[in-house]
Amino acid sequence: MPHASSTLQFRLSSSLSICTLLVLGLSVGGTAHAQITPQPLNSQTDGEVIAHRISPGDTLSQLADRYLGDHQLWPLLQQSNNNVNPYRLKPGSALTVPMRLLHMAMASVEFVQGDAHATRSSIEANALPVSAEPLHKGQSLQEGDRLRLAENAFVAIRLADGSLVRIQSESDLQLRQMRQKGRAGNLESVLDLRSGSVEVSSPPMRNPPPRRLEVRTPAATTSVRGTHFSVHANPSGTTSATVDKGLVLVSSDKAEHKQALLRPGLQLVVAANGHLESPRHMLTAPDLSNWPSLTEDSQWLSLPLPSVEGAVAYQVQLAQDEELSTVLRSDVFKTSPIRFTDIDDGEYLLSVRGLDTQGIPGQPSHRKIRVKAHPIAPLYEAPVAGATIGIGESGLRCTKVAQASRYRIQVAAAGGAQSFVPLIDVSDLTDCELAASALGQLPAGDYLWRTASLRKLADGSFDQGPFATPQAMRLASVPSSALQFSEAQDHIYWNGEASHSYRVMVATNAEFSSLLVDTWVDKPQWRTANLPSNQYFLRLQVKDGNGLVSAPSPAYTFQVGDWIVSSDGQRWNTGSGEILQRQ
Repeated sequence: MPHASSTLQFRLSSSLSICTLLVLGLSVGGTAHAQITPQPLNSQTDGEVIAHRISPGDTLSQLADRYLGDHQLWPLLQQSNNNVNPYRLKPGSALTVPMRLLHMAMASVEFVQGDAHATRSSIEANALPVSAEPLHKGQSLQEGDRLRLAENAFVAIRLADGSLVRIQSESDLQLRQMRQKGRAGNLESVLDLRSGSVEVSSPPMRNPPPRRLEVRTPAATTSVRGTHFSVHANPSGTTSATVDKGLVLVSSDKAEHKQALLRPGLQLVVAANGHLESPRHMLTAPDLSNWPSLTEDSQWLSLPLPSVEGAVAYQVQLAQDEELSTVLRSDVFKTSPIRFTDIDDGEYLLSVRGLDTQGIPGQPSHRKIRVKAHPIAPLYEAPVAGATIGIGESGLRCTKVAQASRYRIQVAAAGGAQSFVPLIDVSDLTDCELAASALGQLPAGDYLWRTASLRKLADGSFDQGPFATPQAMRLASVPSSALQFSEAQDHIYWNGEASHSYRVMVATNAEFSSLLVDTWVDKPQWRTANLPSNQYFLRLQVKDGNGLVSAPSPAYTFQVGDWIVSSDGQRWNTGSGEILQRQ
């Protein structure tokens, strides 16, 4: 069975406050018996009263107990009502209860981000404010406190009735009135929003007492009961209201159309002169389904900007809780991407709304996201991206990270960037290096490798950071330097391949302490004609098409001289076997 609707009617007498927004919610209990008559923005609390309709059996003592929390205070009610005869209360007549007689209630600061200050002063006439002090979490706030927020600041306060007020950046808000009727009676809260924006989440009151909560701007008053909505005091003097939950009835004494009902998903603009525009639908909620649930970038939290028809910009908030009471970042973006810097590892909630041409926010979309960017991944040192290394010749090397005490290196077959399935996985490296021998188990081919840092926690366990983006490499067999060597006339020949090049090193001793020749040739041959007659030592190195260079070959020996050769190029020998030279 639905709860009975409980409402309080408000009338504004200010020439500036010319519009009333009434939120219709669900609450236990019948229709309220009191009519609240608020005064203009910046007027004194002394002028606000509760108008109580006398019922049969009412006494001043009972009413003092109900509203003031003490039946002995009935003379104060008598004095405030022209010394009415306590024995002749006429049913149906009105009795006024000054708001200043009610008990003060307190609010508390739940969260502060950025530059936010509070100025404590009394609402009473001629009271002098004290200097502004920085707001801090857990701080108690009282009636009269004025909160000012700088750019990129955010403050969440909890009122005595459980309502959460989220004050956005560059806002100026005064806690004009925070009172309680009786010891456990209605909670009366009035907030003056001089500039900026607030979002209010007011939970339904399922048990008495009901509440009264108003957010006033120079152009409108919004009263809340079991709903979630936003109020924006725009620089142009207009007030805009959007409703996520609940019903809001907007009325104006000076507008041509005196009432408009705002349902969830609707918005309304109230002009500075009190004119009510027709309610219209809020912008649709952005589609965030393509956003990742995990980000590992230590530099940015970077996300693509969604697209909403009619939106010219987007309000994005990053919070630590689903209630959005701990907003760490809040900004407006017009172009992609959305970027926030210096975000610690953790779980977050992102709230995104499109903003129309008047700056009015649309329906929100929420997306949970996890940031895990630390310890940061090492940088790659060797080999360079896409390089070829010889199997058993070279390993993998990366930089160290200050936060890390261990490193992890994985190698997988190429083509597995999206589903990296490691063939090699070593996670206990004290240096960010994988030895060449560890790669010896892999055949020649194309591979990807990646690396991550691990830091040691206080309990002795290890916390791994994200992997670096996989980097390509190629493993290849190292070319052999064991060549078939031959010589004819003034040339030396060896077996080789078209894609190979060769380093020729020549010395007069087997230690190769001083090279007479050190050159690269593209063909498997080298001419010896420029050397004087003597015996020489020769070594070769081979470079294949991948750029891999073999180890130097064993030393070969050869002789150079002015030999006598036959018609087919063969050297003539003496009977004793010596090679004949020209004299």
